[in-house]
Amino acid sequence: MNISGAKKFENLCNENKTIWMGILNITPDSFSDGGKFNSKYLALKRALELINSGALILDIGGVSTKPYSEKLNSHSEFERVYEIIKFLKNKIPQNILISIDSSSPYVTDLLAKENLIDIINDQFSARIEENIKIKNEFMFVNNAHIASEYQLGYIIMHMQGTPENMQLKPSYENCGNDVILFLKDRLQFAENLGVKYIVLDPGIGFGKTVENNLELISAEFINKLSSLKRPILIGLSRKWFLGQLYPELIEPHTRDKVTKQYEFNCISYGAKIIRSHVMPSEIELNTR
Repeated sequence: MNISGAKKFENLCNENKTIWMGILNITPDSFSDGGKFNSKYLALKRALELINSGALILDIGGVSTKPYSEKLNSHSEFERVYEIIKFLKNKIPQNILISIDSSSPYVTDLLAKENLIDIINDQFSARIEENIKIKNEFMFVNNAHIASEYQLGYIIMHMQGTPENMQLKPSYENCGNDVILFLKDRLQFAENLGVKYIVLDPGIGFGKTVENNLELISAEFINKLSSLKRPILIGLSRKWFLGQLYPELIEPHTRDKVTKQYEFNCISYGAKIIRSHVMPSEIELNTR
């Protein structure tokens, strides 16, 4: 019997106290590893390293959403990810879930049709619609429609603005409350469309100041977000705000050890999924 991506995601969350999601960027311009894994064999090598080090989900992205990045058209995004995901699907263990980091219904629909993905990681939380063919009829749909149609797991994330402008001047009345209200609204929206399993991501680094980010990874905020009764994903790996807090860590990869300290704090506060460039066993932690 085939198990849906939503059910696989639900089972994974129920069976594990903490889930590590390994980032696999197959973009030429991602902020920390652009161009490193954008071929089949380089992507497979990195995917197996992540899996062997503890990743239970691979989050694969074909478009950069770093601050000030420009939007890529959906056809080009699909061309970047399709062959690599199809190749990986037949090479990695069957218990490892594949997440597509995409806000494009065009991309997610084509991948889902071929049963290549289990989860949609949607940084725009179903706020982008595209005119695509569903059941022999063209219609405007968003990623929540796709997650519902194919029974996929779904991750919704808070972002103020767009990648092009989100870091120009982030401003909130109350950042924590605004993020929770937004996620609650998008959660209800997706569930009303029939999405079966949803995870919440407060969007560290997406239209946030250093102070905003620190609030969103605090015990107080994660406890408040837990009131929505959904698993929480935290993605702070190598982010800009860490470079602001530790100016000596100029290059993103030099932030891995401090990343792990904050990630483990978030786990202790109640985060279920940690999205990260490296797994804990891949680096030597200075625990003294």
